[in-house]
Amino acid sequence: MKKFTILSTTLAASTLTLSLVGGVSKAKAVSLVPPIEGEIKLTNVACVTGSCIDTAPYGYTISSESYNSNYLPSLLFSDDSATANNWGFGIVFGQPDAGTNTIAGENWFRPVALKKDGSFPENGQLEVGQYKFNFATTIAELQLLFFDTEDTGTSILSLNGNPYNSTVAPGDNANMKKVTLTNVNSLELKLGNIGGKFVTGDGVRLDINKTVPEPGTILSLGAIAVSALFGLQKRKKFSQAV
Repeated sequence: MKKFTILSTTLAASTLTLSLVGGVSKAKAVSLVPPIEGEIKLTNVACVTGSCIDTAPYGYTISSESYNSNYLPSLLFSDDSATANNWGFGIVFGQPDAGTNTIAGENWFRPVALKKDGSFPENGQLEVGQYKFNFATTIAELQLLFFDTEDTGTSILSLNGNPYNSTVAPGDNANMKKVTLTNVNSLELKLGNIGGKFVTGDGVRLDINKTVPEPGTILSLGAIAVSALFGLQKRKKFSQAV
């Protein structure tokens, strides 16, 4: 009868553990945009503001690519549209920002177009640029969220070094377009465009999220349950020996 009791307890604990492990399969999206405001460190463009955010600790690096004969590779910022920022050198973000206003309290990648004469159109508020992201490890599922694509030009140019050529369809003001990619090592994309239906161009912002499992504390609870069971069995054996 004692053996049956122990077996029953083992089965119950195993069921609990398996149930908890099953819960780990749930996933959530985690933004890869640095949660602080400031200029992003680029691998091939000098930091203009003098203090840039290094994205390597977040698991990736970014380079800025040429996209227009009259413009230099764009700068990139992490920005909350609800706050005003004067970064100097002619880069001023209003409150609220002109044109492209994302959700208050959330940080988004914000391109800053730079002309070949060294000037920043719209006081640094022309959000156009082309960037390549290189990830330290393969991202199983990556979600791209494009904000305020109102004209043609925004597109995913390459994925893992191979041509992708996927354009983001324009929409109404403040629209959001989501694209999900799998098994991503590198990514090159263009945000916004110069000219077109607007005087200077169409500005677009970007949020990048990776899908990750829920925290492993749930799994730990299952391990604790099994450990407690084994400890109980050992105590029972010790009592019987006495």
